Amino acid sequence: MALNQEIIEKLPRSTGVYLMKNAEREIIYIGKAKDLKNRVHAYLGQDTRPNVPYIADQTQTVDFIITRNEKEALFLENQLIKTHRPRFNIDLKDGKTYVRIRISAGEQWPRISITRKVLKDGARYFGPYSSASAIRTTLRAISRIFPLRRCKDSMFKNRMRPCMYYQIGLCTGPCANRITKARYDEIVEDLAAFLEGKSGFLEQRLQERMKKEAARQNYEAAAKIRDQILAIRQSLVPQVVVGDAPTDIDIFGTHRHQDQVQIAILHIAKGTLTDSTTLAVRNTEEEGFMTNCILQFYLQNTNIPPFIYTDTLPEGNDILEQILSDLKGSKVSIRKALRGKPRQWVGMAQENARSYGKKTDSSALDEVARSFDLPSLPYRMECFDISSFQGSHPVASRAVFMGGDPDKALYRHYRIRDIHGQDDFAMMEQVLTRRLCSDEIKPDLLIIDGGKGQLGVCCKVLARLGLSDLPVVAMAKPKGAKGDRFFLPGRKDAVVLPPRSRALKLMQQIRDESHRFAVKYHKHLRGKTISTSLEEIPGIGPKKARSVLMHTSHVPELSGLKREDLKGCRGLTEKDVTRILEFVRESSRPYSDPEG
Repeated sequence: MALNQEIIEKLPRSTGVYLMKNAEREIIYIGKAKDLKNRVHAYLGQDTRPNVPYIADQTQTVDFIITRNEKEALFLENQLIKTHRPRFNIDLKDGKTYVRIRISAGEQWPRISITRKVLKDGARYFGPYSSASAIRTTLRAISRIFPLRRCKDSMFKNRMRPCMYYQIGLCTGPCANRITKARYDEIVEDLAAFLEGKSGFLEQRLQERMKKEAARQNYEAAAKIRDQILAIRQSLVPQVVVGDAPTDIDIFGTHRHQDQVQIAILHIAKGTLTDSTTLAVRNTEEEGFMTNCILQFYLQNTNIPPFIYTDTLPEGNDILEQILSDLKGSKVSIRKALRGKPRQWVGMAQENARSYGKKTDSSALDEVARSFDLPSLPYRMECFDISSFQGSHPVASRAVFMGGDPDKALYRHYRIRDIHGQDDFAMMEQVLTRRLCSDEIKPDLLIIDGGKGQLGVCCKVLARLGLSDLPVVAMAKPKGAKGDRFFLPGRKDAVVLPPRSRALKLMQQIRDESHRFAVKYHKHLRGKTISTSLEEIPGIGPKKARSVLMHTSHVPELSGLKREDLKGCRGLTEKDVTRILEFVRESSRPYSDPEG
């Protein structure tokens, strides 16, 4: 059986790497794609390369590994080709490696440089990065904020006065003692934290500088900063598929759906993703489920790494570690990924598990894709909603649907920061910026609860972050309209979906989930504030305050509280009721300045 439509239908419309295998499960070709299903479908006739018919004829199965972006797919494809050397891939003879940023160690004044070699010299290496020219442009940009020395040791030791890098603000002049050692070390640590992905403030500061230069009409300077921001986005995109680590690691990610659990295992060799395995087992709530899965996997695969990371720590973890350590002959540690690269790896494993285990019935998603002219099936949809009352306690929520079903583990709350009053546009801009600047996998479809105004804000954020290709739709029910209207970028008229269509029901479901989640969090924050205020009343403690809140949950605002609303409230005396009503009247009374 050669490559056919049945095999292709099982592939996701996601970015990643595909591995074409023959009847002996030998990898014969590895490729990357922005849309895996579309790319592999091209092997049935659209791809005119001379070797494609031979590849398609020998292909019995197609495995895949989902990545977060195209750059990760490029890294992973390159690494897998080097590892597996498939017969139909080009055998690259060029031994040139990716560039990295190096911060020297063991010196009084550490030096920053670009290198292609990673040595065991105690220095700190960051990368790899795909473009040498872009990373050099980036280095000039970050040197203005982290001005470390760049000159070689021989030149540094023989200088008596600062060089031109000091004059143009790219160095702090440690050769002439123009900076203290403590301050220099702070800059080194700040730069290391940024390169490790622990801080996203650099781009924000460059944006602020660009706006200031534009406001001063220094358009040439603003354009240079714009180019610096672009270079940073091109070079310092976080990637987790190629790196450096002292040991091997296995990553377990799970996805439960109805009666089945899909498990994806990523194999990391010295920091680099080299292979993946998927398992499908019957969903069960029995104790030790994950323990049994891991144990059975390694009983069949004797290559046990010293470190195993999972999204769920197994029951009886200590005993499982002892068993695996005995099988391996050395210490094996099983950990839950909480931060850094392990957490990113687990996220990738979970995404792969979801893609392998997703339902074949995707008719509602097909309708959504056709209705909004999407480039691919919106497997991951995210909807955002703002909730506040007259500008107080503003919050936002994110509901996430995977394959048409809610994935509540991915729901998120956002507390709005430093925005006063009822400015929904500014709130939405802040929340979308925080979400899209994160390392989390980007959605296939971004849904905004609002009209054209909110859509404009979203498009502005996407353009600023270089994500204009990300599909987005705003949904709202205008006054006088019978149903929801959907607004798309660059389209004047709204899209109206058929009243009984599965696409409309799915869109309304995710919108309602986002709204419910936001309102629930908003009420929670308001309740905490009101409870604290009630406790200021003499004779009202935390217990009575909670009782009042629960008893008056039907009252929209305490300013409209009446005596009958408190009738029958547990634990309250008549004096308590009187004090509460007096407190409410005083709190809602307009403030007047006694001095006029």
